[in-house]
Amino acid sequence: MFPIIWRYLLSQYFKVMGLCVAAFIAVLLTSRLDEIAHFAVLSPTPALAAQFILLQIPYILPIVIPVSCLISSILLVQRLSKSHELTAFRSCGISLKDFLTPILFSSVLVAFINFYIISELSTYSHYQTIIWKEELRSTNPLHLLRNKHLMGAKGGFFNSLGDSKLGKNAGEVILALPNKNQSRITLFLAKELISDDNFFEGTDVTMITAMPSGDPDSFDHLLVENAAKTKTLTDDFSQLMKQKQWKIGNDYLTMEQLLAKLYEEQANGFSVNDINCCYSEIIRRFSLGFSAFSFTLMGLAFGISISRTHSLKKILWVVLLAGGYITTLFIGKSAGQNLSLSLALYTIPHFLIISLSAAVLYRVNHGIEGA
Repeated sequence: MFPIIWRYLLSQYFKVMGLCVAAFIAVLLTSRLDEIAHFAVLSPTPALAAQFILLQIPYILPIVIPVSCLISSILLVQRLSKSHELTAFRSCGISLKDFLTPILFSSVLVAFINFYIISELSTYSHYQTIIWKEELRSTNPLHLLRNKHLMGAKGGFFNSLGDSKLGKNAGEVILALPNKNQSRITLFLAKELISDDNFFEGTDVTMITAMPSGDPDSFDHLLVENAAKTKTLTDDFSQLMKQKQWKIGNDYLTMEQLLAKLYEEQANGFSVNDINCCYSEIIRRFSLGFSAFSFTLMGLAFGISISRTHSLKKILWVVLLAGGYITTLFIGKSAGQNLSLSLALYTIPHFLIISLSAAVLYRVNHGIEGA
């Protein structure tokens, strides 16, 4: 008898959870269509573009899976409560504990899967997508110039006012770059910039450079250079514009790599802040993995209704607890150097969710509406 009921409950639970995960993935891909299209234009092969799309998915799964577990568990027990199936189960001698056990055990399995995803798959996908984007940008000077983050880091500005084709050419170009030697700005104007695999060419290029005069009371000297055609190697320009250093954060590392980094920093006497960041990242991954279980428990507890009237109070509690956990998750990541604070932000919401859920289930089991 119980295996049949277990199969029924688990099939409903995983079916809704799968639909929720698919819906969230569809929303993600839709919201990132611009970035995907941009990468597809840069990508040399359609297969690489398809891999880039697939690698977007593991990066959001650690958040999507717990939320999907929450939605699935709430909808399951709400439907069973409204259709009086839950009452029928209990009248047949099936206790609330027997009813919740298969779903909670399944959520533990989902929690392990979620932990593996955040520790291995999402870190790999995050690292690989960054590497691919950097490599593709470095092979095309126009993409480097259009990279707002890179230009902002270098204190430069780029804009194309004319007709442009992504990665091929740009018309009526304005480019401003800082001249650190003279503490001035160098301005480039070009009618057209053309980029191919080997060369970066400019047409009707004007360069305006300000040079300080020897007299502090005089204005700067302006040096204006005009050229009908300019040509430089693509690799040379890319090396000039690329960032000299790229730091790999802890969220790019697998669990094995993160532990190796932690042991190395401890052995070499690194600063306490660096070591705390590693510990904080490890705690964050365990917290995210465990959230699949705690969110399922919360959905089961606050989704059950034993009264004739249905109140939205439970849903408000669920939104408050889930939203609070996600908020503390992001705050804890930014406070990684403070180990005590990040530990509290990652763990206290789980204790709060489990305690309130257990209290609600205790009341329901004794015939009292949970909230």
